[in-house]
Amino acid sequence: MSFWLFRPTDRPSRAARTLVLVATMAVTATACAVRVAGIPITRPGPERTPDRTAGRAGSTTPPSAVAARVLTSADHYIGVPYRWGGTSPTTGFDCSGYVQYVFGHEGVPLPRTARQQAVAGSGRATRWDAAGPGDLVMFANEGEAISHVAFYVGHRRILHASSSGGGVRYDELDTRRGQWYRERLVAVRRVTGRGPAITRGLLERLGLSDVPLDPPDRAPLPR
Repeated sequence: MSFWLFRPTDRPSRAARTLVLVATMAVTATACAVRVAGIPITRPGPERTPDRTAGRAGSTTPPSAVAARVLTSADHYIGVPYRWGGTSPTTGFDCSGYVQYVFGHEGVPLPRTARQQAVAGSGRATRWDAAGPGDLVMFANEGEAISHVAFYVGHRRILHASSSGGGVRYDELDTRRGQWYRERLVAVRRVTGRGPAITRGLLERLGLSDVPLDPPDRAPLPR
């Protein structure tokens, strides 16, 4: 299984390929070999399935001060409707617009799309049991580019603006709907502190300065 940071037709420079390799190495260090710039990055193997103890009381890493504030802020927008391309609680959010808006209120400017946000902050192992509260978790369908991002909130739940879910909502990973997200995890990122999480210049060198908006997710509808 594989996903793409770049489309197969993209041809970034050698410098850009090196920068992506550095940016993504921490994400996949325990999961697989990293190959980028139009070459598939292999998904994690069976270990990508969530640890049954991960996220339970006493087993989840406590959130940092920034993560705690971000999650508190993110929770305020539960019920805001999904809108493709949306970046405002008054008109609606798409997945990355929601993440960008919440972090922006904490003084952390993030880039616009899930693919761009996938190289922001620092990488964690691409496993559910490596994700902590406030981390960003990214998803991709097999053979496709990263197309969805959510907050991991601990206790085996994610918080996100979901097209299939109708708007900003929590989803449990241990459900039929949650299985769709469990099986498509491709990156875990930790964004801390204030100031830009990634510079525009670096995005340009990575070939990620101008990428399409994230498409709606295709998870099963909530029951």
